[in-house]
Amino acid sequence: MNKTFADLGYNAGDTVRCVETTNGLYKIGEVLTLSDSSGYLRHVSAGRNFDGSLATWELVSRAGSTVTAYDEYLIWGDMTPEAQGALLLAFHNKATIQFYCYDEWTDIQDPSFTSHDKYRVKPADPVVVTHEIFGRHDLFWYFMEYEQDTHKITYNTIDGVIDSASVQMVEIDK
Repeated sequence: MNKTFADLGYNAGDTVRCVETTNGLYKIGEVLTLSDSSGYLRHVSAGRNFDGSLATWELVSRAGSTVTAYDEYLIWGDMTPEAQGALLLAFHNKATIQFYCYDEWTDIQDPSFTSHDKYRVKPADPVVVTHEIFGRHDLFWYFMEYEQDTHKITYNTIDGVIDSASVQMVEIDK
């Protein structure tokens, strides 16, 4: 924190996103486009000079680059030194590194971290847990695993969130 946009290597026309703020002046996730004004980089949406020192920023796109909705990772040459260091540390700690090649992410054993390629740590697979509950229906549903149970309901959770498409209910033959 407390680095100016110039210290971070950002230039006029770059788009940046706030990832941490020291005084609440900026919102986490706020995206800004920077323009040159009197030796400062200008916070265009707020209409005032701003040096970037009151928050931590990440680069979204370089000036003149096309930004697309699916393009959430930067090429190595556009990453901040902090982002590059985090990726190198993950590689050192034996995380699987992927690079973007032919419109898909591919695992790479020994990345060269060239300035024109995109790299990331391979995302963890989602945790899927299958749940079964039993119950019976009179006027209300009861879920207490009695011998009188009439139905079995099965559903999955993905990273702790119920997957509604997986819900199944079947009658129990007794």
